[in-house]
Amino acid sequence: MFHLMQDVGLGNDTEMCQYMDLDYLMAILKTDKYYVKRKELFTDQREKSIPYRLMFEPRPINDKLSPEHIKKIDNSIKTAHYFSESSSLLTSCWTERITENALMWDRGGERHRACILSRVGDFVSAFENTNLHIWCGRIIYEPLKPLLLSEDIIWYKEPYFSDEREIRFYFSSEFSKIVSDKGNNSGLLIPVNKELLIHEIVLSPYINKSAAEKLKQSITETFGIKTTLSKIEVS
Repeated sequence: MFHLMQDVGLGNDTEMCQYMDLDYLMAILKTDKYYVKRKELFTDQREKSIPYRLMFEPRPINDKLSPEHIKKIDNSIKTAHYFSESSSLLTSCWTERITENALMWDRGGERHRACILSRVGDFVSAFENTNLHIWCGRIIYEPLKPLLLSEDIIWYKEPYFSDEREIRFYFSSEFSKIVSDKGNNSGLLIPVNKELLIHEIVLSPYINKSAAEKLKQSITETFGIKTTLSKIEVS
């Protein structure tokens, strides 16, 4: 069920966190279901298409194409097609930045009102009742040169995103490779063991302090999950 893509210090005990919409968090707590959306819904356009400048190597005008160059072009076209198809993959994005991060709160704007802490192994184990296979890996932050283009491109981002330190999970209907479940919906609600998934909840510094205190108390008393207020001060 579980596939670890890069064995470079990433394992079951790796800590991680996910910033999310408060409504989404409450839905997890109340329904014991985790919503995994398709990559095509990401706000970042670079997750949906590859810039043409990254697909092909430049060559002099009127220069005759060598067999090697033709092969690279063919591979780039295949990669672009795969990347286009990958937009339907069920995707969950986390970060290794487990220390509360002001930029992550700010980046989410009104959407990010909660952050949940977990570990890689517990995330996977929390979905033991699903028949989907889970693929996990670190995002690699390197220039997307044609030489790198392959099906591995779904694990790559350009270097200026490196501050995200992203850990990504893909949910696949097949064991041998990462593929879409071929559903027509924009995502999938998957039964989850929330107590195993969520180690701690941190509430956003942008929530009114009084309201945050009440919400913290309500979550703790109702669901028994450790909940804390942000330590970041905002004006």
